[in-house]
Amino acid sequence: MVKVLRAVAAGAAAMLLSAPVASADDHAGLVDVGGGRSLFMNCQGEGSPTVFVVPGKGSYAEAWNAAVPDDDPIRSSPYDLIEEARIDLTPQSTQPLVARTTRICVYDRPDTRPDGDEKSTPVSQPHTVQSDVDDVVSLIGAAGLPTPMVFVAHSYGALILDLLAREHPELVGGLVFSEPTSEFLPIVGRPDQNAAFNSDAQIGAPGEETVLPDDAFASIAAAPPLPQVPAIVLSADRFAAPSALKPDNYTQAQIHQANDMLASALGTTNVIVAGTGHNQMLYQPQAIADEIVTIVDEVRAGN
Repeated sequence: MVKVLRAVAAGAAAMLLSAPVASADDHAGLVDVGGGRSLFMNCQGEGSPTVFVVPGKGSYAEAWNAAVPDDDPIRSSPYDLIEEARIDLTPQSTQPLVARTTRICVYDRPDTRPDGDEKSTPVSQPHTVQSDVDDVVSLIGAAGLPTPMVFVAHSYGALILDLLAREHPELVGGLVFSEPTSEFLPIVGRPDQNAAFNSDAQIGAPGEETVLPDDAFASIAAAPPLPQVPAIVLSADRFAAPSALKPDNYTQAQIHQANDMLASALGTTNVIVAGTGHNQMLYQPQAIADEIVTIVDEVRAGN
């Protein structure tokens, strides 16, 4: 089943191999956010503004330190076949590439990373987008991260970032939306597609992250306007194979239309990044890093 919320496949994540090169300024570990809870965060590099990444549903920081190797056969397919890919941890991935220019932090939401000793504290699932926004604000404060920041969001993370930017514009210096779950999807979708999307997002095994899209869309609709800051929306040119789609899945054309509408609301453009599927950072980490750095440079220039 293909969903906009699809993140790194669990099987693929288990295949991550060679670790990226660390630097003296890197930090990875749990941050106490209060209430007996901690969130895992990985920060690399130095410089300002800080980049803060909000991963997609079920995804986590490791995905931004990984990539599909250049010689993987899925790269020759016209379809998004990330579930069949070999995914390696590599310094030629998005987070370490951006870290060459500025500080970049990525966090794990609860119930996302399947293994390891430093998991974010679990919460009840499904959970609301407001709780995710509150967690990001608490994490930024607890970690003492400087603001305003350039925020990067992937997939479901875009709904978190959309609401956060509206509620806390003082934190936001720039915005990058990579293959976002656009707030405009319900407008372009048919009723059966919207219902299926909302239902599918709440399905998961015990201990896995599940979310409430309808709640998120309603929360965003009731929030203040988006801030006008340097921004970009990035969309994929590869989509799931027809055999993997159901009649009630959104089409790629609908997703691109919703992303165009999000870009318009931000006063920017929707850029189709060649050679990418939904997990753009795994397909073309250099291209995604370059887009992030472009927004960083615009913020530095005061644009």
